[in-house]
Amino acid sequence: MPGGPFRPAGDAMTRRIPPHYLLGRLINLVGVIWMAATVNFVLPRITAHDPVLEYILEMMARSGEQSGRAESLLNFYNEWAGLNQPLWRQYTTYLQNILRMDFGRSFRFYRPVTDVVMGSLPYTVVLLTIATILAFILGTALGAWAGWKRDAKLLKLLAPVVMVISTIPPFILALILLYVFSFRLNLFPSRASYSPTIVVDWSSWDFLLNVAHHAVLPIMTVVLVSGGTWALWMRGMIITVVGEDFMAFAEAKGIKRGRLFTQYAMRNVMLPQMTQLALSLGTLVSGYALVETMFSYPGVGHLLYGAVLANDYAMIQGIVFFLIIAIALATFFLDLSYPLLDPRITYS
Repeated sequence: MPGGPFRPAGDAMTRRIPPHYLLGRLINLVGVIWMAATVNFVLPRITAHDPVLEYILEMMARSGEQSGRAESLLNFYNEWAGLNQPLWRQYTTYLQNILRMDFGRSFRFYRPVTDVVMGSLPYTVVLLTIATILAFILGTALGAWAGWKRDAKLLKLLAPVVMVISTIPPFILALILLYVFSFRLNLFPSRASYSPTIVVDWSSWDFLLNVAHHAVLPIMTVVLVSGGTWALWMRGMIITVVGEDFMAFAEAKGIKRGRLFTQYAMRNVMLPQMTQLALSLGTLVSGYALVETMFSYPGVGHLLYGAVLANDYAMIQGIVFFLIIAIALATFFLDLSYPLLDPRITYS
């Protein structure tokens, strides 16, 4: 990281990114999405499992039918899904379909994958985005204070607690919170995103408060786990930058401690924190799938968990592709925002 304090940005907030650089990043974005989509297409086809056959046998086992119809049903589903076509034809059809955001039909829900994912996506986006931003703000503030006030007595009490909580797997912490706050204290509900007896009306404050009440424990789980990690990272970076020469020079000039902390220490270490925040927003679903499952929260993570258990390959491919797009876009916009976050960075 380059040394020296931040200078007034001047025209840094309005500096233009060179067109050739923007074009190169757009080409790179398209290439990353294409490569990931290709891997997403190839992997299920090189495994030893046949998702269609497994689904048919499971369906016949549940209904008690004889396995004599399995071959005819297999031929029917293969033709319906286009799996009896040559591999190159399947690949071109697959690329054409994903351009229309069409990932086929889910064997589990008998509905288009896109419709099912879009029904669960708002829950995940709202829940995990709020939880991650809260964890980022609280963890960053606590870590910055811990790195700046290293001799504080309260810090000596909080540091071991934060370190222990940050190492607990999220689903284990979810079980602990369920036991304490739901089963023992009966303060929060243990499952679902709203009560089954309430009328679903997103314009009603009663319904919104009910949804918020159900979201408290999942949000608390994410904040406690990831907030400790944010705090430890921020504390380490603050300790590193405090020993830099420019900090000693600024202190020798008589700059007040408050300004020294906010304008010199904090702003010089925020770029790595913002980088990690953008990347974590893209991987929220996969990272906290089990948290949603523990609370039976109808988000994309819970949907992915059920699809894996049911071998619903179409649903798995659709969700994975949504994650690919999220991570690729987060990285793309983060790269373009670097000159705005740090005026010392330029693409010219």
